[in-house]
Amino acid sequence: MKMINETGPRLEELARQDVPVAAWCLACGHHAVLAVAGLCARMDGRTAVVAVARRMSCSACGSRAIETRPHYAGLGVVAGHRWHED
Repeated sequence: MKMINETGPRLEELARQDVPVAAWCLACGHHAVLAVAGLCARMDGRTAVVAVARRMSCSACGSRAIETRPHYAGLGVVAGHRWHED
């Protein structure tokens, strides 16, 4: 498996802290908070949280234009805006 060098927290780091992953659809605005344990069961724990988005599609509209980030408690709902540069 080819590993892409991406910065940011890895799934295994979030699993140790029991921090879920927030996903946001850029096409329709649908969002969800995903349990990190479920993601770790399906993906390598060394996967960067931002890379999780490439394996997802929106359950509301089917778009693959997804962004993901850690969902730290107390920071509120994921905002529907670009939060990093491509």
